[in-house]
Amino acid sequence: MAMVGKVSGPGGGPPIGGPSGDDGGSPAVGGSRFAEALDAAKPATEPGAKAAPGSLTADVAADLQAGRIDAKAAVERVIDRVLDKQLGPDAPAPVREKLRAALETALADDPLLSEKLKSLSGG
Repeated sequence: MAMVGKVSGPGGGPPIGGPSGDDGGSPAVGGSRFAEALDAAKPATEPGAKAAPGSLTADVAADLQAGRIDAKAAVERVIDRVLDKQLGPDAPAPVREKLRAALETALADDPLLSEKLKSLSGG
């Protein structure tokens, strides 16, 4: 006779902390802190959305929305800031150029990002 039963993983018990987020760490899905984090992360290009104060791109988004720069200039500024943040402003030029090329390729090859950039450019 075959034995039928539920197979549980190592430990056999429910996950510690469960979905309620009462483990003292991350908030529960749908919790107020989660919602606040999502609101703060909204792209500034959405109607009515604001970039998080002090964010890496808040002033770039403001310049783009005001028409002071175009989408291409905005992307260039953001890439420059990512490079400065990740590599430091004094990183060797060949390293910066290689990472810049990789970021530009990633932007061009991603269909969603390409569409977003086209919509920013009015194209």
